[in-house]
Amino acid sequence: MLSCPQCGRHYPSDVKFCPEDQSALQADATVAITPPADPLIGLTLDGKYRIEDQLGVGGMGTVYRARHILIDRAVALKVLNQRLVEDEASRIRFRREAKAAGRLHHLNAVAVTDFGQSSEGYVYIVMELLEGRTLRDILAREAPLETARAVSMMLQASSAVAAAHEAGVIHRDLKPANIFVTQSADAPSVVKVLDFGIAKLAADTLDEDEAPTLTQIGAMIGTPRYMSPEQCNGYELTPASDVYSLGVILYEMLTGMAPFTGTSPLAIAVKHASEYPRPPKEIVAAIPDQLESVVLHALEKKPEDRPANAAEFRNELLELTEKLGLEHHALVSSPDIAALRIAGIESPSGRLVVDISRLREGRALSSGNNEITVVNQPELKVFDEPKRSRPVEFSRMEIGVGRSSNTLRNAAIVGVVLILLLIGSGLFALRLWSNSQKPVVPVAAPSPIPSPTSTPTATATPTPKPRPSPSPSPSPSPSPKKGGSFVDKVKRILKKPF
Repeated sequence: MLSCPQCGRHYPSDVKFCPEDQSALQADATVAITPPADPLIGLTLDGKYRIEDQLGVGGMGTVYRARHILIDRAVALKVLNQRLVEDEASRIRFRREAKAAGRLHHLNAVAVTDFGQSSEGYVYIVMELLEGRTLRDILAREAPLETARAVSMMLQASSAVAAAHEAGVIHRDLKPANIFVTQSADAPSVVKVLDFGIAKLAADTLDEDEAPTLTQIGAMIGTPRYMSPEQCNGYELTPASDVYSLGVILYEMLTGMAPFTGTSPLAIAVKHASEYPRPPKEIVAAIPDQLESVVLHALEKKPEDRPANAAEFRNELLELTEKLGLEHHALVSSPDIAALRIAGIESPSGRLVVDISRLREGRALSSGNNEITVVNQPELKVFDEPKRSRPVEFSRMEIGVGRSSNTLRNAAIVGVVLILLLIGSGLFALRLWSNSQKPVVPVAAPSPIPSPTSTPTATATPTPKPRPSPSPSPSPSPSPKKGGSFVDKVKRILKKPF
């Protein structure tokens, strides 16, 4: 185990620098000192919660693993520091803030199930028990994180903070130690934001006539590395202050280092108020330009120059994530019943069967940042008619290139077939005609070949140039000699047509 010489926290041996103040960690003393036993371990609070083990120690209190003995369920129990609830007014404020945190129901916010004060004077909050690691532990070992992973975590964390802002709760203590990442073998990681409402309780414990000095703020509200400039100066806070803290956390996830560091809380606070952070791309060149702009927008010095609340910051980040095509597991707005009816088909039994691919296409077409073009259908608008009960019926698309090529191919095939039929029928007719025109040869003497226009019984006319023969009288030869040659050629063609 290694320890930080400034804050005194302990870390595993593979961590070289303190994640909180960047101090070089030192080995523990060689003299083995047995730490004192925690007096709360084994104690049962209010007859319901038996404390079993200590999970961690923070500035607000100590977190224990406990068991609800009535229903035999493991829970996380946080016992607040006595200085936060040392008088009756503080306890009243605690109950008010605990009720506000208990009314916050969100997947990415830790669920508060109970709170109270035991007979021994311990004020506690009961929360769901989470299995996983804090973002601080992840950054200490794996920073900088891959872009898609960092953006996915921030989308979930900002969603929980946005729900708190909508409920009128400002967190005031956003930092990696208050962001928990659950881990499960059969489900994606889920981000949980802790300690809603407790930082407000810590701020209210200051005396009304006492100025909120940096030492008090650093001790009660959180680490100055994640505070907004107005929070460091003690000004009234708005939801934009939480946006600044989210920007610092996203900066650290992407680059592996906080935008401002120093040897003391005062030095860090001065940098937050007067210096501009180093552009993230100068540290990690693979960070997209648009993402760098979103981070720097959240780190503006004046609250009015930042996104007004966590919802606006998350919308900017989600819009960029969809544009860049980054994979994420953040919750998006659920489609209404009209969108589900458009993307689905009602079964005969009355159930609505939704086509997920069609629903995604409809959501992409309805967003203003898609690059999908619908051919020959400019009038199609998926969400313009919310009262439609029937699914959209896409009209037939005429694609010119494919249709013309098919037509030419079909026409060529038909033409070749017709030509072959014409050639075959012509050759067949010519052969019949040649057989009908074949001359009749007598047995005693050869008869002249008839002309094409003469009948078989017609007399032959002698040619001007008789062929010499050994007989005393010249033998007549048929006059259509050329016709005979044509017939011979046709016969040869018929024997070998191709």
